[in-house]
Amino acid sequence: MNENRISFLDTLQSAFYYWRKYFLKIAIVGFIVYLPSQICIEIVSIQLEKTFPADDPRPIFFLIRFLIDSVALLGITNLIVRKLGGEDIGKDGVSDILLIGFKKWPRFIGVGFIAGFKILVYSLLLIIPGIYKAVRLLFFDCVVSTTDNIFTDPCSESERLVENNWWKVFGFFLFIFLLQILLEFSLIIPLIFISDSFIASVFFGVIICILETYFIVVKANYYFKLLKEKNVQESKALDNVSIAKSESANSN
Repeated sequence: MNENRISFLDTLQSAFYYWRKYFLKIAIVGFIVYLPSQICIEIVSIQLEKTFPADDPRPIFFLIRFLIDSVALLGITNLIVRKLGGEDIGKDGVSDILLIGFKKWPRFIGVGFIAGFKILVYSLLLIIPGIYKAVRLLFFDCVVSTTDNIFTDPCSESERLVENNWWKVFGFFLFIFLLQILLEFSLIIPLIFISDSFIASVFFGVIICILETYFIVVKANYYFKLLKEKNVQESKALDNVSIAKSESANSN
């Protein structure tokens, strides 16, 4: 049995362990970031409903989350990956996690728009190429949050990780997407009865976002495992090349 093989169930279970272990820090970071994000979304929603009631506000909501929520995404991902790598993060406070998020934020925004443009170009060809490219660029945020080397291309690094693993990555994150949709639907039911309450909408929106930080931990966990697996594969490939060259030299 390949000990480096990534188990979906093990990834979910270990992610839940770390999410629960550091939940207080993650929840506080999430609250600090998601509260202003959710307030912006509710204000925009109210204004659009008054001015352009027929318009779909979801693209604007997505942009707000991309611009604001990414601070929490980057900080939490960095925290979990460092822990998985054996680093002692016990003394990392909420301010440290937020500081990392803010530090990584400008690069994330820049790379994010580049990745989005690449996906858009592929999507203009057909939907399937767009999905293919989106999966290959799935880990650019993880690379940004965990790499300080400015010469590392997060998009290229993400594609390197997904190379030869596309179907495995696609299947796993399709499953995670469905789980996330199920969670959102189960938690959004109370909003049906209090949809006119601004405060309640903001409150439940923040709660949903905080609970969904579990999926940030899942992705960070999967990224770390995939990176470890890829490094082992490439190391073995280099060893095989070295052995082949050595045998060729000896035979001559």
